[in-house]
Amino acid sequence: MSLLRLPLLLLTALTLAVHPLRAETIEELKARESKVRSVAQKVMNSVVSITSADAKKPGSGSGVIVQKDGLILTAAHVTEATGTDLIIIFPDGKRVKGVALGSNRGTDAGMAKITDPGDWPAVKMGSSDKMRLGDWCVAMGHPGGFSVERRPPVRAGRIWRRDLDGAIFSSCPLIGGDSGGPLFDLEGRVIGINSSIHGNVDMNRHVAIDTLRDDWDRMLKEKAWGRQGFSSDSSRPRIGAIFDRESQEGVKVEEVPDGTPANRAGVKAGDVLVKFDGTDVATFHHMQRLIGKKKPGDKVKLALRRSAESIECELELASPPSLARQRRNADDGNSDDDDNERDSGPPEPKIPDDSGPRIWLGAEFEDTAGKGARIAAVKENSPAAKAGLVAGDIILRLNDKEVDGPTPAADIIRPLKAGDKLAIKARRGETELSVEATLEPRP
Repeated sequence: MSLLRLPLLLLTALTLAVHPLRAETIEELKARESKVRSVAQKVMNSVVSITSADAKKPGSGSGVIVQKDGLILTAAHVTEATGTDLIIIFPDGKRVKGVALGSNRGTDAGMAKITDPGDWPAVKMGSSDKMRLGDWCVAMGHPGGFSVERRPPVRAGRIWRRDLDGAIFSSCPLIGGDSGGPLFDLEGRVIGINSSIHGNVDMNRHVAIDTLRDDWDRMLKEKAWGRQGFSSDSSRPRIGAIFDRESQEGVKVEEVPDGTPANRAGVKAGDVLVKFDGTDVATFHHMQRLIGKKKPGDKVKLALRRSAESIECELELASPPSLARQRRNADDGNSDDDDNERDSGPPEPKIPDDSGPRIWLGAEFEDTAGKGARIAAVKENSPAAKAGLVAGDIILRLNDKEVDGPTPAADIIRPLKAGDKLAIKARRGETELSVEATLEPRP
């Protein structure tokens, strides 16, 4: 059995165990397998194991070469564990010397570099901002450390969640030692770096490549900064508008609730945000990273496109509790200044700009060859299961809104809260179904 064949068998065993691959035809499965195999062959030699050159430091992890001069992307906690002087091990067992560069402990992004002279195999970098929920991806690394008995295993999965700081969560099965390894799109471009690994596959986190790009120059110059531990959505500043997360040429405003900073600044539904505080913005996730660098109370300038007109405005970013009060005041007809008694009250559970409430339908969606979103799997005792949905059903409409893929389905569900009813129109074979599910808190 070839060394490449073994990882692909592991891919099949692990992925099917946690995330069933379903498609309408065997041809779709074969095409996806061929695509994953092509990615593995293209990038395999660039996925390296990182260990300490100091015998007193047993730490190790993974990384990926992104420049022919030997520049490596990895996780900050990998270079923290291994120290400055490194041994870089290639899949064929070749060992070279390396050194740790800078890292941002806050995002868990890190860099290292091969110091031995050479022209090293490098992969291309993609764009995490352009990846959509439900898109397929491939994770690689050296689980358990380098092994002469196999090359880096290949794990396929899909992107299922995005953090406000740009981090990606995928269903690719990872274990210890994969930290610092790459996450690829199906063209073999790096879109993330394996970060925190969890026993529950839903919690595997990757540093988004566009988040890492923000610190690129600083990591080349400095050793390390920041604190370990990821940013909390509950402390991030808010604009107070709801945006189209799939926008690619500016970020479209879908809704502006009364009483929010965006509302007071004159932002309207249908506007397209093209600049945030002087920086061009093309995607929702880029905008969120820029917001994350600010703090509540900061004043920022927005440049908007409204039909053929260009609009500029300024607003003051709000904290989540402050934004909740502002919205309640707008509903009650009060001013924010007169609402001192509400300062100690609990914030509303849903704030615009949040990554979405922690609700649960219990169905995993995937693309279809046509309209709708196919259910890939239904969790036992979930709201979807209680509503009678099964794997293979094609979701056509949710709450009377047309569904055209996994991402639109997720966008319809995301603003809802536990206890809300979700009207579902689906197709099972030639039969159309109308069912209702009651959303529950995520277990």
